[in-house]
Amino acid sequence: MSQIFPELAASGLGERADRVATFLALTNTDDAPNRIDLIILAGNGVLACVDHAATLARHHGCLLLITGGVGHSTKPLAAALSERLGCAAETLKDLSEADLLSKLIVAASLLPSDQIILERHSTNTGENAKFSRDLLAEMGLKPHHIVLIQDPLLQRRTEATFRHHWQAGHTSFFSSPPFIPLLGDVRTGGSWTEERYLSLLLGEIPRLHDTPEGYGPRGKGFIGHVEIPQGILDDHAVLTRHFTTQAGR
Repeated sequence: MSQIFPELAASGLGERADRVATFLALTNTDDAPNRIDLIILAGNGVLACVDHAATLARHHGCLLLITGGVGHSTKPLAAALSERLGCAAETLKDLSEADLLSKLIVAASLLPSDQIILERHSTNTGENAKFSRDLLAEMGLKPHHIVLIQDPLLQRRTEATFRHHWQAGHTSFFSSPPFIPLLGDVRTGGSWTEERYLSLLLGEIPRLHDTPEGYGPRGKGFIGHVEIPQGILDDHAVLTRHFTTQAGR
């Protein structure tokens, strides 16, 4: 196993982390029909999502909707893009996440600009879902089969959020993260700092868990019920105990 995250590697809990990460990185496009009407890319700082979204939009010959205003990922995304595009970060500072990602796609000739729709105002996952739905309605577009792409560690919650806010019988959602964030995969180390990886790995399960503290119907009501296998809850509990103890030292 790669030593990309030294603290996690030293803990001996890598296999548990991989199981939780695999659960979070929901992938269900095997069930999708051949015809996909729309790709939705939610703004995030994992640049592998950009190439993946553009590739799928080209393959299916469909529109790509990028959703994201200014949020937690905007600053690191702008920094990553300035390095990849070879431009000063200052020139990107006032752009939304949707604009930043679109700029990269067009600059790299991954898709033409007329194949891209931008939703520039959402600041969280719930708004990603609601504002995308409203924008498509304004444009008179009614996609039936949509593929969602997000930071792999946020993928399962993103699909649960879109399903909850759309609640439309004519729309089916499918999740397709760019990769599964396993610790032996070099893309994992290149996509998150260890601190960010652990923050998402430990934070997402409580959000998904349908408890008074979670985002489900018994809690904040941001998403529908998500079934979490007991084994994943057990792995998460062990990881949380370990890293909470470590942080307290």
